[in-house]
Amino acid sequence: MSAIAKSLCWAGMLIALALANHFALIADKDAATLFAIIPALWVASGGLGRTAPCKAA
Repeated sequence: MSAIAKSLCWAGMLIALALANHFALIADKDAATLFAIIPALWVASGGLGRTAPCKAA
């Protein structure tokens, strides 16, 4: 699975969370917490991949 496809899955999860919150399936305080945790998990799992380190002059 490409990095873009993985990122689209994470985005889909955020959209599903927003819809669940909108239709009162998830409480506001819980949704707010998950809106902070899900992007952090995305970054911790690699995000869009590794970038080349900067070379110091």
